[in-house]
Amino acid sequence: MKLPRFGKLGSAGFQLLEILLVVLFCGTLLAAGAAENSSFPAADVIINPGRAYDDSVRVWQGIPGIERAPHGRLWATWYSGGLGEGLTGNYVLLATSGDDGQTWSKPVVVIQGPGDSKIVDPLPWVDPQGRLWVFYHQITAASKKESRPRWDGTCAIRTDTPDEAAPMWSKPMLVYPGGCLFGKPILPASGGWVAPFFLGGNSRTMNETCTLITTNEGASWQYLGGTTIPFEMRNFSESTLAQRQDGSLWMVIRRVGGLHQSTSVDNGRTWSAAVPLREGTQTRAHMRRLASGAFLLIYHDVEQEKSNGQYPRNRLAAWLSDDEGKTWPHKLLLDERAGVSYPDATQAPDGRIYIAYDRFRYRSDAKEILLGIIHEADIRAGKIVSPDARLQLLINRAQGYGNTQDLENDAKRKKKSSKSKQP
Repeated sequence: MKLPRFGKLGSAGFQLLEILLVVLFCGTLLAAGAAENSSFPAADVIINPGRAYDDSVRVWQGIPGIERAPHGRLWATWYSGGLGEGLTGNYVLLATSGDDGQTWSKPVVVIQGPGDSKIVDPLPWVDPQGRLWVFYHQITAASKKESRPRWDGTCAIRTDTPDEAAPMWSKPMLVYPGGCLFGKPILPASGGWVAPFFLGGNSRTMNETCTLITTNEGASWQYLGGTTIPFEMRNFSESTLAQRQDGSLWMVIRRVGGLHQSTSVDNGRTWSAAVPLREGTQTRAHMRRLASGAFLLIYHDVEQEKSNGQYPRNRLAAWLSDDEGKTWPHKLLLDERAGVSYPDATQAPDGRIYIAYDRFRYRSDAKEILLGIIHEADIRAGKIVSPDARLQLLINRAQGYGNTQDLENDAKRKKKSSKSKQP
């Protein structure tokens, strides 16, 4: 897009005006053309989005992420847009809190895809330099010649000053084509940053749950290696990583009916066959190594019987393991309610653990992005014992009407009403 020009470059006054217009333009919409190092059109990064993205307009939302800037500012991400998840028109939202999660801004950044695309699965992460990355997955709808949507790849935007309430953001940059980065990168002892990655599709041949590595602080990423979930057990294969004391990497992976696990003893180049870890809800889990060395798992505390062959998304809980994932003796129930899912977490230097999750993405009395703040001591005690721990804090609630479930319910009511009127 070309900016209007006012006068000749030789005029200092007009030159200053042009510079101001460029700054204003870039502060509103940072992306144009293709994402850096990619062949597909870039998403638009919209600062201070307007009413089209307002809470009152959005009809569904979910799949959150959480990060903490070096000096304490919190950033939450999630996605919405269109009538439901995974549909053309989905976009990513960012909100921020400067008071440790007590209050939250309305969305201050939106990442909106071009044309027949969707922007999904955002994941925030603060790197060792204190820079905040927001990874996201860009997908383009299938053309007439294609049988399925095109997975363009994982992209990212970045700010170098995430403790500011309104920082400047980079243009979108391509991280890796053809898949989705589902879990936060880790810093293995062998060097670089290693991240879990889902190559996607329903391929029966490729290593579809894998790892990427960057050795130049995110400037470029390379494929390392991966493992394959048995075809009949695949279910998005969202995964998270941690390193054990012996140097091996441990991956926890979503599957049909629970979680699988896989291990690499060569810094992520090859992985063991994925085997069951635990039966449970068919959804994303979060696993990480804490600063103390304990392992944290956030998942569902299954107590109810299966419904229609699946465990419900309720009773979100946090577990601790002191033997690097072999046993999980310590548990804290975070939210006992139905409809809670998709945790993401980060840890502050003082030990506080921030956990974001969603509740009922489509139901009119919810559509919530929520936050819990706890310490290891709370999990070990099985109850809240820390004076600054807080549960079920509201980050955001969508209030619009007209998502896919709303429309289905409307159709059912109309059908029922028409039947009741028949003689």
